[in-house]
Amino acid sequence: MNELEDYFRDEANEIVEGLTRDLLALERNPSDMAILARCMRLAHTLKGAARVVRQTRIGEMAHTIEDALAPFRDGEDAITSDYVSDLLRILERIREETTKLGATIAPAPASEDKGKGTRESKPASPPVDDRLETVRVDIADMDALLEGLSEASIQIGPLNGGFGALQHALRLAVLLREELELGQAVGDRGRGSRLGAQIAEITQSLVHAERDIGAALGRIERELGEVQSRAATLRLLPVGAILGTLELTTRDTAEALGKNVSFSARGGEVRLEGHVLSAVRDALLHVIRNAVDHGIESFEERIGWGKPEVGRIHLDIERRGRMVAFRCSDDGRGIDVAAVRQAAVRRGLAKGEEELDEEATLALVFRSGLTTAAEVTEISGRGVGLDVVREVANRLRGSVRLSSKLGEGTTIEIEVPVSLSSIPVLSVMFGGSTALVPLDAVRGTRRVTASERLQGPGGERILFGDRAVPFTPLGAVLAPASEGHDLPEACSAVIVQSGEAWIALGVDRLLGTMDVVLRPLPPGAGAPAAVAGAAFDAQGDPLLVLDPPALARTGARREAATSTRREAPKRLPILVIDDSLTTRMLEQSILESAGYEVDLSASAEEGLRKAKARKYGLFIVDVEMPGMDGFEFTATTRADPALRDVPVIIVTSLATSKDRDKGAAAGASAYIVKGEFDQKHFVRKVAELLGAAS
Repeated sequence: MNELEDYFRDEANEIVEGLTRDLLALERNPSDMAILARCMRLAHTLKGAARVVRQTRIGEMAHTIEDALAPFRDGEDAITSDYVSDLLRILERIREETTKLGATIAPAPASEDKGKGTRESKPASPPVDDRLETVRVDIADMDALLEGLSEASIQIGPLNGGFGALQHALRLAVLLREELELGQAVGDRGRGSRLGAQIAEITQSLVHAERDIGAALGRIERELGEVQSRAATLRLLPVGAILGTLELTTRDTAEALGKNVSFSARGGEVRLEGHVLSAVRDALLHVIRNAVDHGIESFEERIGWGKPEVGRIHLDIERRGRMVAFRCSDDGRGIDVAAVRQAAVRRGLAKGEEELDEEATLALVFRSGLTTAAEVTEISGRGVGLDVVREVANRLRGSVRLSSKLGEGTTIEIEVPVSLSSIPVLSVMFGGSTALVPLDAVRGTRRVTASERLQGPGGERILFGDRAVPFTPLGAVLAPASEGHDLPEACSAVIVQSGEAWIALGVDRLLGTMDVVLRPLPPGAGAPAAVAGAAFDAQGDPLLVLDPPALARTGARREAATSTRREAPKRLPILVIDDSLTTRMLEQSILESAGYEVDLSASAEEGLRKAKARKYGLFIVDVEMPGMDGFEFTATTRADPALRDVPVIIVTSLATSKDRDKGAAAGASAYIVKGEFDQKHFVRKVAELLGAAS
């Protein structure tokens, strides 16, 4: 294909996308003459461009569209849906013809039957839809990029002066060495003044060189950073490029099912890399077909439920830092959790209905082979669809979430990175090695001492905000079969989240953040656990880039493997009462790691209400709280016939003997001072009191 045809193919694809969007908009607003005029201009442009490159068939089809729209210019007649459907079918044939321009044509073998002539040549491979692999760049953006490159070139100038100063210092150093060697040979001690002058001159030259080169390098680094950012922006495509395809899919699927469904979108100006956008488009096509087929009700059902006659699918696109969220919502019937649960049991994805709660059941919607369709059609029934959505999200290092309300509709949100070519990472050191953690998955870091690593039957945990996060050394995750993963008394923890899973990775220290280009591992490297690829540092050495979803899965498996806790007999829950969030979370983490169920209260008054509403095996209460204090709470429960047999542990910072006596007088079973808190003693005391109470 020659260069001119290259340009034509790109332009034709863009025009076809624009015509598709405008024809669908004209179908919704038949009286909008501005849209009609725009459609005719696009068809006319395509006709002219096709004739220039002698693509006669495409030109004739574009001319047909232009002629078909002409009768509606006076506004006397309104275009109908059937008419639009015919024009869209012509556009699809134009799209097929332009795609062929990019296909490799292989010569066909001659027919053995000479009477029939030679057979037509056929594509050696299926045509490739590369409409999302070509970027059209605004002149203003290109000018900004060239301006940045020019500025970087200008900033190189001062380096020449610094380089000259270095050359001069080098010459002086050579002369100085010669002077020293000559002085040592002849024993001349009178050269000191000359040597001192030369040393001073060398020092001055080096100072000037350091100043000039350092400043120039800083400016060049900033300018090149701006250039890199602008160049990366040029690679991005607006989401609007796929909206026409999504709307057309909505329309065609609804038409095939005899439904009336509208499609709307917001945020089409958001931009991301073409191959990311292409993968997201494929996932959204599955989401939309599923919504039209399974979600949107028939006309009669919608009327019966008091809903608008036309079903609605809305796509909301939102930029979130380095991520883009695609939230696709419909106002259909929602997901029948019971039907999904039954289908899962039939498919062997679950052993029994009682084992699946609503959240777990909805998660099964993304499993391959699961379908609730009563029969197989061209659109659904094979159990293939939303599993593709999950696969796309995982492949793009993104996430997918689903929420649904029966009778009101379903929302599926796909979140993906803007770009996969360059990612921000946190560099960490562990056991003498360096690894890179994608920054998008890092929820925070903190310094952790050995006493803050809470040991439980399922392994260690640390507190992060109000969450007890599984903790494990990074070395143990990457090389579980190796030894020597011990961390120092105080180490750093990197808290990583992937979907609903959290893990805290223990590392020796944090090295900082940077942007890297992710590269696949070479074939001979195998597939190390929890590794997404590699990147090169400034010296050209490869560094491992970790894979957050695999990290979380590996950490969960490690926690399960180290768990030695057997199924404990059913015990009454424990109520922890403390106005300090940190204290509540700490005690909850310790107790849950030991296998207890824990409820929390932020005040003694709230604690009393909970104590009267539910049966507890133990109360753990602070003393100094607003309103009722811990002594009063203890005394109140001792005076209540329904609560007086429930043991009370007072955990407080009050350490005087007078306070201890006051606690005993109120009826406390144990008194623990926070400043003397010991996890093992605390757990033993809890077990002792619960054993006595049972």
